[in-house]
Amino acid sequence: MGFREFEAGGGAMLPCMGRTDASGLRWSDPATWAGLPPGRSDIVHVPVGRSLLIDQDVDVAALLVHGSVTVAPRDIAIRTAGILVTLGGSFRAGEADRPFQNRLTVTLCQSAKVETLVGVEGKFLVAAEGGTIELNGARRVGWSILADTVFPGGVVLKLTEQIDWRVGERLVVASGGADLPLVEERLVAAVGSDRLRVTLDRPLKHRHLGRNAPVMGALPGTIGKVALLSRDIVVEGDESSDQSNNGACCTIAPQLEETVASAPQPSVARISGVEFRRVGQFNRPGRFPLYWHGNGASDHSALVNCVVHQSYQRGVVMSGSPGVRVTGNVVYRPLGHGFIVDQAEDGASLVTTNLVIRPRVVRYADPAMRAMCEHRPRAVWFALATRPRTVGLGLTR
Repeated sequence: MGFREFEAGGGAMLPCMGRTDASGLRWSDPATWAGLPPGRSDIVHVPVGRSLLIDQDVDVAALLVHGSVTVAPRDIAIRTAGILVTLGGSFRAGEADRPFQNRLTVTLCQSAKVETLVGVEGKFLVAAEGGTIELNGARRVGWSILADTVFPGGVVLKLTEQIDWRVGERLVVASGGADLPLVEERLVAAVGSDRLRVTLDRPLKHRHLGRNAPVMGALPGTIGKVALLSRDIVVEGDESSDQSNNGACCTIAPQLEETVASAPQPSVARISGVEFRRVGQFNRPGRFPLYWHGNGASDHSALVNCVVHQSYQRGVVMSGSPGVRVTGNVVYRPLGHGFIVDQAEDGASLVTTNLVIRPRVVRYADPAMRAMCEHRPRAVWFALATRPRTVGLGLTR
């Protein structure tokens, strides 16, 4: 079963006629819904040519976006089984030159109704058939190198560059190299006036070498790195994800099903300053935290200054989607490789200044996935492939 017309399943369909002000229809306006606002069991369809402004907290079964959805610049929580942006539609929070300065949390959960109508149980954020996902959070210092060695019992870190981290945000301190991975998580208790020193909420248990440490023969991988695990925009799986190892997935692909006869249309995801947590679905092929899948030329797509943690299956996967710019991101303790770049011979993605911390050993059940040797996981796994054929997302399993 594929995606049906949601309004035929009892969902809420935005009217094709109504107000046409610059900001579009407002979610909070009862007139937008003819006096009947959608609830948790409704699947909302934004048709082609219509604009919807989300200006309050939202809890619905799913969002099907063929038109335009924009998140208002205020603290907002969206809870839904899935967001599908397709047929040239767009889902946006912030702009490249005007990032989202508030708190946005998108929680993707399971839904019996969505599974009945769509064929999957939820937890998806998908751009397909020319859809665009644009999430622009505030640009942060994602990670920095430890300047001075910190010893067991230490609570102050000196860094090599000025940071913009805030009290209460979560950090990870990692050092030791591949053979001795020392990783400790802490909260920011205070930030020095010079923006180079951070006081932690509790002492460290291990020694972490700084760049200025007088240690002969120290390899670059042994020098400590400090990464920020918090962002203002959060995309996450629901609270049950840890028990099931079944988290949220973000996929960018040219079409939904391989049986579609029309020519595939590349989709776009421009994602900056976003935290992805409780993501990926263990042992399920294609259900990765972030996945550019057979999308063709993807020069308009980018993943910048984001963090992926609490991942149940890999980190960022790019297959048959040359041109994606992946810069300044952090992937923390993924099951398997941190980044997989599987490109056609006629193009490649730009993957620079990313940090992968302690990828974890895993053996997947699927033979094709096991072929990538993730019993010895790597920060980045490059695979040169021939031109990929266009396949579906696997949403109709």
